[in-house]
Amino acid sequence: MSDNLWAALQQASSGPRPYPHPLSSFANGVQDVSSDGESTNKYDLLCPRGGCGSVILKQGVGKLIERESVKMEPPDVPSNPLLPSLPESPEQSHWWLITPNPMQFENIGFSRPVESLSVSPSGKKLKLLACAECDLGPLGWSEEGGTEFWIACSRVGYRSGEASS
Repeated sequence: MSDNLWAALQQASSGPRPYPHPLSSFANGVQDVSSDGESTNKYDLLCPRGGCGSVILKQGVGKLIERESVKMEPPDVPSNPLLPSLPESPEQSHWWLITPNPMQFENIGFSRPVESLSVSPSGKKLKLLACAECDLGPLGWSEEGGTEFWIACSRVGYRSGEASS
């Protein structure tokens, strides 16, 4: 690899990271982060870890859906303090639905099918989704072999200058 190409790649990756605004910083919650009429993500979805800020999904790709919550943490593993707790099933929560394949994401990682978790609502094993850059997760889930990918609205950051701290 040429020295010039290597220097350009290094410079691109060392630039300033976007600041992830948590969903809780928006006065009207999911209404403020979804586009009017289309119910798509109004802002880029980011890793919620402040030092990471990796872009997970570009704006306009995810569709806002309210659906039954899914238990993503194994019972014997403490949850990460950066990730808000989700309601217990059958309570509803807000999710970004991404279809038809994982190529819609900018930067996401998948676990192997998780044996210790309950299965998805359809009875299939779950794969958990995490930031591919820093491994923070679970941010969401998909069914093994599925074409729907679900990201919890409360577990990602949003690239927006409009959030109030």
